[in-house]
Amino acid sequence: MVHKAESKLRTPIVKTAWFMWFWLIIFPPLGVFLMWKQGRLTKKKRTIATVIAGVYFVSPMIIGKATTLPLYNNQEEFIEAFNKEVKKLDFSYSLENTKKEEETITSKLGKDITLIENIDEKGAVHELIMVGQGEGMDIILSMGLLIGMTNPDLSQNDIGAVLKDLRLFDESYDYQKNETTVEKDTIRYNLKYDEAAGVIFSASKVN
Repeated sequence: MVHKAESKLRTPIVKTAWFMWFWLIIFPPLGVFLMWKQGRLTKKKRTIATVIAGVYFVSPMIIGKATTLPLYNNQEEFIEAFNKEVKKLDFSYSLENTKKEEETITSKLGKDITLIENIDEKGAVHELIMVGQGEGMDIILSMGLLIGMTNPDLSQNDIGAVLKDLRLFDESYDYQKNETTVEKDTIRYNLKYDEAAGVIFSASKVN
């Protein structure tokens, strides 16, 4: 009889303190629910614990969205990808007159084409920007080169499809008034025209 009485008085696991603290750490929303359901701590302390748990739960998601992944971890990695794509396409391009500043690395691909690498404080390349003057074939080839570099698994037909989606071959599209953006896999491509700079094509990671 005594044994049966003790069994009835045993606290269910969902009402124990350790169960509540376990879920406050593993999955804060459930832990907060249990804390208020069990009525543990004073109301003031529960309120403070709720705020802390909320921040703990939401912060990783906010930080994750705010962090932009680089295209390349360093310039050496970028140069390797560039040379590989140039060789694959049998182009004669090379990075000339390279100038490094605090947040950018600028190179010439040709007389009328400039390539800009936007880098962070660690030297990781976050964005590639091609600026081209005129309407020469070199601009189209350079854009195809950058697409192939940043999306190495794409076929030539896939690269052509990206250029088409950017409305590069649409003669009725007015680039002086509009710009286009295309996302392919994890890369975002943007094409626009500036009267002073010329054609501006960029590639960056999608968050």
